[in-house]
Amino acid sequence: MGDNFDSNTPLDVDYSGCEENLTSHSPEECKLEIRNLNDNDVFPVPQVGMVFSSEDEVRLYYAKFANRQGFRFKTRTSKKGDDGKINYFILACSRAGIRRGNRGMRNTSDSSRKENCKAKITVTLCEDGTFRILTVVLSHNHELFLHQALKDIHIRRRRISDLKDTEVSVKRTSEFNDCGNDLQKERHLIGRGGDSEALQNYLMRMQEKDSKFFYAIDWDDFFRVRNVFWADGRSRATYESFGDVVTVDTTYLSDRYKVPLATFVGVNHHGQSVLFGCGLLSCEDSESFTWLFQSWLRCMSGVPPQGIITDQCEAVQKAIEAVFPSTRHRWCLSCVMKKLPHKLHGYDKYKSIRDHLQNVVYDTLTTNEFERNWKKIMEDFSLEDNKWLKELFLQRHRWVPLFVKGDFWAGMSINQRSESMHAFFDGYANHHTTLKQFVDHYDIALQDKVEKEFVADIHSSSSTQACVTKSPFERQFQSAYTHAKFLEVQDEFVGKADCNVSVASSNSSTRHYNVIEDVMIGNEPKETMVEVTFDRASCDVKCNCCLFEFKGILCRHSLAILSQERVKEVPCKYILDRWRKSVKRNYVYIKTSYGVQHLKPHIQRLELLCNQFNSVADFAAEFEETSSLVEATLCTLKEKLEAWASHLRKSSKVNGEEAQVTLC
Repeated sequence: MGDNFDSNTPLDVDYSGCEENLTSHSPEECKLEIRNLNDNDVFPVPQVGMVFSSEDEVRLYYAKFANRQGFRFKTRTSKKGDDGKINYFILACSRAGIRRGNRGMRNTSDSSRKENCKAKITVTLCEDGTFRILTVVLSHNHELFLHQALKDIHIRRRRISDLKDTEVSVKRTSEFNDCGNDLQKERHLIGRGGDSEALQNYLMRMQEKDSKFFYAIDWDDFFRVRNVFWADGRSRATYESFGDVVTVDTTYLSDRYKVPLATFVGVNHHGQSVLFGCGLLSCEDSESFTWLFQSWLRCMSGVPPQGIITDQCEAVQKAIEAVFPSTRHRWCLSCVMKKLPHKLHGYDKYKSIRDHLQNVVYDTLTTNEFERNWKKIMEDFSLEDNKWLKELFLQRHRWVPLFVKGDFWAGMSINQRSESMHAFFDGYANHHTTLKQFVDHYDIALQDKVEKEFVADIHSSSSTQACVTKSPFERQFQSAYTHAKFLEVQDEFVGKADCNVSVASSNSSTRHYNVIEDVMIGNEPKETMVEVTFDRASCDVKCNCCLFEFKGILCRHSLAILSQERVKEVPCKYILDRWRKSVKRNYVYIKTSYGVQHLKPHIQRLELLCNQFNSVADFAAEFEETSSLVEATLCTLKEKLEAWASHLRKSSKVNGEEAQVTLC
């Protein structure tokens, strides 16, 4: 296992060892821990009595510890026994010893300058062949320079004769057939054409500008960068509003792309894609995905999504089961269907097979009908031995619309032939884009997404989408929902005209309806029937088409029943806050390097006030009396400000003086 480095770790490294080229071993665990780079970044502290199986293991362990702490180390003393094997040695800070004049110091790095530092560990060979730490000194008499130490190791790495290539070059092997290419393939993660420097500069720049920027780095046992993850403050705050359903897009991990990128994507109140974080993976195995998911979950304060959508990949599935055991997991339908040509093109009747499979997936109305028609296709085209199709059928609960519609997927599920999921960075990353080019255009891509959301917010709040019916229900949604989501609701109001309602059964409080709808399957008209239950006491309406559960949009069948029951207005529980245009979403005002120009004055005011509030809090927190006074004053102030702000929003013609409310 490699090490995880969060947020303060530079990326301009590709190590094959520290002081020496070492053999990979796993050091013994110790109860003591350090939390150096990040509160979640745990590594054992050297302790008297720690036992290692070999000298190499001791050196590798201390190299990792020194690397995290921010110092270089050297072998200060070593002794050999009669058999010529080392039985005692001291690993000390590189600044151990006393400086004697300036001769020879011209080319010595700051991290190697002698300062008489006492930090060290003393190690002895035991009778059983293991190595045991005898003494430990942890304190240094100088400042620790993490970045400089890593750069010095990077320079030393170049001296190792068996590593002539300065680029990070790793073998990416698909652990399972559906993770991309079935064959072994090589991926140059970083290091070519300025990639490493560009990514490091971006991470460092973002951390300086954004106090909530998070990143983590996974290094292998030889300190080569293996995986990277990052998310800015806005992405983390956006997750609080729209993190119920997340798509992990691995499109860019394909051999067709130079950037091995994985993205965490959701949808906002307009149905637009929003970013929750990015990762760079050197290998598509379950270990890499597990590290990526753990880093992302830690970034999101340990709050998992309710649902997660991925490509059909067993390595991803294993990682999700390990990291998100309580999260619903399904496959992206469009990703499955796009594999039909690749998986079935060798069959003589491929086109006919494809059309039949599409019909059974998209147009089947019941689960029994789906299973019956699927088996018939397998028999008619002699596909019983196709392993891929066998797996699809066994895992049908993960991708077929009929089997996943009972859960909420926020409109991210694909259930129509015309729909497709586009990668978040489409238009900004293509097959020829290098990592350096991607990083250079990263802010531009995010700014484009943010501006589109801002424009949609303005349109939804300042204009009204016309109703297509005279239903009071439609006017409710017109007033509440963003334009994009209201248009989806309108489709249901239009479709309600094709629904014919009849009572199936009834008792004192509950009535069961059959709703027959005229639909088109291909070019042929067809009737479908769904069952709707209405509870008169609670105004609960439930349709077995499950559109509301699936997309958060009330279906035409339920609307027809509400009208039939002469309900005057749609219950609030069927108008989701997730799609409302009036909900204040604080992530909009998070300071970023790619923010909307029109919001910058607001963000600057917010930052100024936050600094002022922090200053007041510092003084007030000293005593309980002052703290209580400030808390009470802020509560009163908040109430008055809310009233003032509400008045200002309702009347754009009223200036600040006319709308002013006495605040004292």
